[in-house]
Amino acid sequence: MKQTSRKYVQTVAASLVLVSMIAGCGGGGGGDGGTGSVGNPGSPNTPGSPPPPPPPPPPPPASPPPPTTGQTPTGPYDTRIDTEVEAQKWLGRTTFGADYSSIQSLVGTDAEEWLQGEFDKPASLYLSDLLARQSNGENIDGYKHRDVLWDNMIAGNDQLRTRMLFALSQLFVVSDDTAFNATPQIAYFMDVLSKNAFGNFRDVLEEVTYSSAMARYLTYWRNEKGDPATGRMPDENYAREVMQLFTIGVIELNQDGTPKLVNGKEVETFTNDDVEGLAKVFTGLSWAGPNFYQEDAGSQYKRLVMFDYMHAPEEKRFLGAVIPPNTGGDASVKIALDTIFEHPNTAPFVSRQLIQRFTASSPSPEYVKRVADVFDAGTFTALNGRVFGTGERGDLEATMAAILLDPSINDANDYESEGKIREPVLKFVNWARAFDVRNIDSSKEGMLDNTSSQSTGLGQQPMRSPSVFNFYRPGYVAPGTETGAQGLTAPEFQVVNQGSIVSFMNFMTAFIFDTSGPADNFIPDYSPEIAIADDAQALTDYLDLLLTGKTMTDQAKADIVAAVSSIPVASDADREKRAKLAAFMTITSSAYAIQR
Repeated sequence: MKQTSRKYVQTVAASLVLVSMIAGCGGGGGGDGGTGSVGNPGSPNTPGSPPPPPPPPPPPPASPPPPTTGQTPTGPYDTRIDTEVEAQKWLGRTTFGADYSSIQSLVGTDAEEWLQGEFDKPASLYLSDLLARQSNGENIDGYKHRDVLWDNMIAGNDQLRTRMLFALSQLFVVSDDTAFNATPQIAYFMDVLSKNAFGNFRDVLEEVTYSSAMARYLTYWRNEKGDPATGRMPDENYAREVMQLFTIGVIELNQDGTPKLVNGKEVETFTNDDVEGLAKVFTGLSWAGPNFYQEDAGSQYKRLVMFDYMHAPEEKRFLGAVIPPNTGGDASVKIALDTIFEHPNTAPFVSRQLIQRFTASSPSPEYVKRVADVFDAGTFTALNGRVFGTGERGDLEATMAAILLDPSINDANDYESEGKIREPVLKFVNWARAFDVRNIDSSKEGMLDNTSSQSTGLGQQPMRSPSVFNFYRPGYVAPGTETGAQGLTAPEFQVVNQGSIVSFMNFMTAFIFDTSGPADNFIPDYSPEIAIADDAQALTDYLDLLLTGKTMTDQAKADIVAAVSSIPVASDADREKRAKLAAFMTITSSAYAIQR
């Protein structure tokens, strides 16, 4: 199946899709993103040595505009999955995508029951797998964690949990760009997110804080207490970002995510004095070992340890909290994280970003408030009476249930402003799952080594954000687009421009037409499409259901029918060409770019 000529593929890509794709995406563009392709990693580090300092972060993002996605549902809604279209849309929100048999199996079920089943599944863990491979003689240096994550996104059973891992990795950003040959550290961090995906946000915050990957990325690993004699000050990176990006944001928020105004002006959540006070908290953390500067074997991918003799002993003030002098390091961290967690901004700030990663790029204030209220309450009661969550503030199971079972995405209304823009990773993995790709071994696919380039890849690589600000900003409004004209936030458009569109098309060309790597690896199954390929309209309608939930316009489908019909059918090889062409045109359509 690998023999399809690239000339044929490239001709199809160039002649049939380029103009319509650029027009359909409404321009996009880089804006203020600073999210270009990631450069080459630095030189490998010897164990125990600090990584090279990361490049200076871009300036803080501007305050997000008030969310404007519009209407609150007024009619009845239900969470019964009655049709294939409803099943396709549900699986598009909750998994990395589904093949037709998975869509069929969901029809006639309750979303609540499916959701509970996902919450109950054991977590996929990554570190133990990689260490087992290493003990068997396999080299896991470089970025081997990427391979196991790609494999699990495509073929793993715990799909919702893995989607949550991917979502949390875009909130608590750690980039492997500065972690060459630190695979176990990143794998440990991935385990933290996977294990705690449906636990409590406060626990995630703590485990992230005590992870070596975060400590090295934001430079508080072996962060020493201040020394007035030399003028040494504690590192402030994590103190700033844990507030600015991970938990409360830079301006005071209402419960619905809109800015609080005092005399018509926004109010900042913290000052530089708060950063300086909080920075003293994150001193004294290092790898487990005989002392602050020596580590035990394997401690680089275990929980960090506090060395109190290197922890700042003085009083610490931040966000209205006061930690008395000579409070132990771990106790200080607990007080600090409790203070941040209990901040009234945490619920709307976190809830809105989780909504963006699953269901709506520009959620309405009403939607955000409903979810934030559940975050605070720690429990959610579904339509069928099922209760999700423990009742403790920050319960992520309850929060996710509220996001996915919200009336605004389960009612009969279909507003233009609804939906989530599919980011490049979701587009690619959805294709792999929709066409039941077999013989999956991402380590053999060179194109998956680093997909971050906007000129040769997807423009996005899991666990490799170009900065701590993630791939895109949650408040980004794309200039020159219909969404921008309506004032809608569209974070995913920040990685879209004409170059990235062409790069995505070329990337998908290689995989769809089965020319990406070894002939026995990543083999898509087009047999359902080949079976109906004689009928171009039936093939197009089937892919419209499978990939877009029947959201393609009549004109787009007519274009696909015309292109497919131009390929005469004399053999199954011709039917396969038709199937691949139809799949390619659907996946590069504007309808596929939006998850409804």
